[in-house]
Amino acid sequence: MNGKDTTPARGVAAFEHLFCRPDPASGELVIPERAPGLLYGALRAAAGRLSGSATLVHYLNALADDGFDTEALMAELFTALIRRGVLPGEWTSDTPTPRAEFLLERIETLLGALGALTARVAYSELSPAARELFAHLPADRKELVAALERADDFNRGRCFIYRSGMLTPVEPESVKPVEKFFGYAGVRAIYRDHFHDFSTGVCNVPLLIHSLPGYGKTSMVLSYALAAPNVTVILPEPAALEGTWEGLISRLLRRPDRRFVLFFDDIETNKVDWYRFRTNVGGAFSPPDNVMVVLSSNYEFPVSILSRGRRLSYPVFDEVRCTEMVEDFLRDFGLKRPPKNLVSLISADYTEEFGQKKFTELSPRTLMRYLSIYGMDRQKRRIIAEMSLGEVITRPDGELFYEFNIELMRSLYGEEYIQKLLKDKLKNL
Repeated sequence: MNGKDTTPARGVAAFEHLFCRPDPASGELVIPERAPGLLYGALRAAAGRLSGSATLVHYLNALADDGFDTEALMAELFTALIRRGVLPGEWTSDTPTPRAEFLLERIETLLGALGALTARVAYSELSPAARELFAHLPADRKELVAALERADDFNRGRCFIYRSGMLTPVEPESVKPVEKFFGYAGVRAIYRDHFHDFSTGVCNVPLLIHSLPGYGKTSMVLSYALAAPNVTVILPEPAALEGTWEGLISRLLRRPDRRFVLFFDDIETNKVDWYRFRTNVGGAFSPPDNVMVVLSSNYEFPVSILSRGRRLSYPVFDEVRCTEMVEDFLRDFGLKRPPKNLVSLISADYTEEFGQKKFTELSPRTLMRYLSIYGMDRQKRRIIAEMSLGEVITRPDGELFYEFNIELMRSLYGEEYIQKLLKDKLKNL
């Protein structure tokens, strides 16, 4: 490759430099578990460092049987670079940094040595798959850099599910431009400021979000987080909240060129053993500066957990929040000063459709569904606009919101919670 020394001995040396670590006790080189050990054996066999039955042919055929391919090798090489603190920006520029250049030269030496291996044995002794093992290695520096870029997991997307140590890219359907959220101005301001502060390196204080179902917590977190171009969202499995985070965090710690939001969604706070969380956040172990934890739940968080982050609690959705959302929608729709009568009639029509069982809940989620239909229905818009010019204007039914919210809270939190709410309300009279 580009005139490099591609002898097996040089390939062995390059492999050891990229993948191996010395054992302090014995002084022997140790191959990390993820390193392609069969490649190492093949290079050593070709260099004459192994004898007996451990022949080069056996290693090459075994590599083929194990499904070795160039993509897997590039993933290992990318990991080796990151493990040494060499970030993508250091080798993708026109002038790589000295340490990046040093490692790229060794990768080129290794690839050259690998590419010459199959020519060292009789063609007939290799399996058909083994004959093609190194047919698609990068031919030059440009191809090598491109292959390493493709090996970066975080180039596959900006939102990932994390399961069993694997990152899988996903495209969340609920993401939308942040200006398309309506009402709840105070809540939106907290999202905006908090994620902006995190994306610019000001702070990574955990965000603890609570509301009744249907308020758009998931959509807002994803939308505001991904509005910052340098932020990646990772969605761990819920069980990870009670486990150890060291494996994932150490992986993210090696990527200071990116910022990560760990988003634990739909947490049932009353069923979580919070010991690990208290250890992982603000305890003996805390996330690095480029990682922020976000928890979202339909239930209140314990007081001991609230002290570990910033609390964000949505006000209850009632007729006031409903009309605020409708006003914002109409402004976005093109009305600079939405008439109060029009706002009132739209809100009332929404509650009427709820009464007709067109929606199963009174919430920001169903109101947005209603407004989406309203925006596309020209006839409906015309009828309500004409009604807004009349003498009789229907108002949204505040009692309907109250009854729905009480029943929803009773179903989630129990009768004791409702009695406490009523008691607190009487105290404030």
